[in-house]
Amino acid sequence: MGETAQRQHTAVRPGAAVGTHAAGEEVARSRRIRLRQLSYADIPWLSRLYAHAEVQQLLLDDSPTRFIEVAALVAWVNQIYEKHRGLGIWRADSIDGEFLGTFSLMPIEDNGEVEIGVRLTPEAWGRWYAIEGGRLLCRHAFAVLGLPRLVGYFHPDNEVVARILARIGFRETGLRDYGGKQARRFELEASNWGAAEASAEHA
Repeated sequence: MGETAQRQHTAVRPGAAVGTHAAGEEVARSRRIRLRQLSYADIPWLSRLYAHAEVQQLLLDDSPTRFIEVAALVAWVNQIYEKHRGLGIWRADSIDGEFLGTFSLMPIEDNGEVEIGVRLTPEAWGRWYAIEGGRLLCRHAFAVLGLPRLVGYFHPDNEVVARILARIGFRETGLRDYGGKQARRFELEASNWGAAEASAEHA
């Protein structure tokens, strides 16, 4: 699930002013996860996350690793917070304070869709954070923001993401072009989200 495929459409100077008054603001939380807006203090954490070879595998978009590139990403994301209420890339921590990675709901400028995304540290893999965080994002998108649907795009060979999205309630709609690459597309309509939530509670 991509985070930054549309970043090339927005030119941001790393030193440009951003909405720092909102940086670090908590967006949502679940039983084990807390999401908050990115700030420049997160650059070292994000650099280490994006530099992991395991995290880089089967991605559709590039991950910045140099300080200046990550700073530009944080500045751009803060612009997304200002322009698109309730959307963006957020830092994810456990309730106990462990850095888990990032979760995102990102607008795709070309078609108006909103894409769900997650990037977790290898230490967080296999601990059900992706599913719990995915459900948290769906609640935020549908119950708080009132979005009509969410989509997920990912590498055709990434079966792990396919299983996660299916578990949350998404259905596959086939292959699509994603920034010049082929990607599997999954979709979850708001009208079907309640049923998916009910099934999850009894799973």
